[in-house]
Amino acid sequence: MLTTPTDKIDQTEEELTSCIHDLFLNKEYVEWRRALRAFSTGEWHLLTASFAKKHVPTEAFLEFGQEIYSNLVFSYIEAPDHAESQMLMVQFTLPGSMWHCLVWHCPERN
Repeated sequence: MLTTPTDKIDQTEEELTSCIHDLFLNKEYVEWRRALRAFSTGEWHLLTASFAKKHVPTEAFLEFGQEIYSNLVFSYIEAPDHAESQMLMVQFTLPGSMWHCLVWHCPERN
């Protein structure tokens, strides 16, 4: 079976989404998760730069190539019921693409 450029994009997007989910599951990203609130809410932040501030591994994202690695951004806002839930909505996107990923996260339950 032949793969098309669209198939390759779809596969990359699926793998990138899986990698984002790993940020909230794997122990090596605990410090990054705990520090989310140190970043301004409602503003876009370069993901790899945020990793550097917390000395967490970036290799998984480097495997996607320099274009994705150097442009992947995130932003977060508090959930509407934040007072009770302490949840944050963390959004990831790649400028210039249609890809995005949303994760609901509670830093207090790391």
